[in-house]
Amino acid sequence: MLTIINAFFINLCILFTLFTISFLPFRNRPRLTPQSPLKGRILLGVQTGLIAILLLVNALPLEGVLIDLRAIPIMLAVLFGGWVSGTVAGIIYLIGRALVVWYTNGAMIGLYLAFSTMFVLVGSISILRKRMDNTRPTLLVFTTISIAIFGAALYAALPLNLFYPVLIVYMLMSYGGACAAYRLLLELRRHFENVQHQQQLARTDALTGIANRRLLNEAMANLTVEAEEYALILVDIDHFKRVNDTYGHDVGDDVLRELGMLLVNESDERHLVGRFGGEEFLIVMPHATRDEVSRLAESIREKVSTFPFETSAGTLHITVSLGACHSNDIEIDSVLKHADEALYHAKESGRNRFILAS
Repeated sequence: MLTIINAFFINLCILFTLFTISFLPFRNRPRLTPQSPLKGRILLGVQTGLIAILLLVNALPLEGVLIDLRAIPIMLAVLFGGWVSGTVAGIIYLIGRALVVWYTNGAMIGLYLAFSTMFVLVGSISILRKRMDNTRPTLLVFTTISIAIFGAALYAALPLNLFYPVLIVYMLMSYGGACAAYRLLLELRRHFENVQHQQQLARTDALTGIANRRLLNEAMANLTVEAEEYALILVDIDHFKRVNDTYGHDVGDDVLRELGMLLVNESDERHLVGRFGGEEFLIVMPHATRDEVSRLAESIREKVSTFPFETSAGTLHITVSLGACHSNDIEIDSVLKHADEALYHAKESGRNRFILAS
């Protein structure tokens, strides 16, 4: 009995350790589903197939039968990646099983049973997965099917006096391992999503919900590496102090929030819009031409000048001044400096205007 318990916990430790290590590269990626890109599903199948082989190598020999948790990574592959992941995992496992038989001069009957049971297991749960979601009850249904298939193989290979004890051990290990493995993956996903959320908060302006200065600085640092041609647009609210003094800072915050959303809506998806500080916003434009910069800046200026800003004090109308600099060979610090100078000239020459630095 102690040997069985030790074998179970060894298999469980292997499962936990390998799942944790293999899932770390995906911590910043969306959750894998049967509709995910093919490359990701194949990679999941490769990972789970290799885990199944390592579990097989550490299997518990019980009455001539190898007892382990090898079916669990295969079932998890189908649960999260669909039939593609399950098929890849099954093929890799069977290759490993064949190598074990060849290396140890094992009985071929075991290999034949492995091929037949794996084929039936992956096929049946793949069909069921199309009608079920990736929850614990679904995994338990898969586990029940796995036990039934493995039990049929045991019934054909063992006498009845050995069949029942081996089947009971396999049932306990399978249900316990499946629940524990699912719980581990659930906690890993929650942890990864929490880390992603914290990272997002660290790069988001708390007032406007758009990029903050930290994220803008990171984006600008990557411009000289990733973009051959780029531009920066600085946007500043005209007479914003007057808004705060007249209506209060809460109304000023309303204006900032609405302006942030307006800038995001007017800009392209490849642009990064963020609050640079106070009432000043910055638009980072990788791979942008001078004409694109001018069109976007003028579009923003015109849209803001006619846009009704709904605040707690009623509808307000504001204007903005914009300064920009386009570059294909100047360092980012110089580009930002030129854009700031252009914004200063736009303010000094009457406000509600756009100047593109030469």
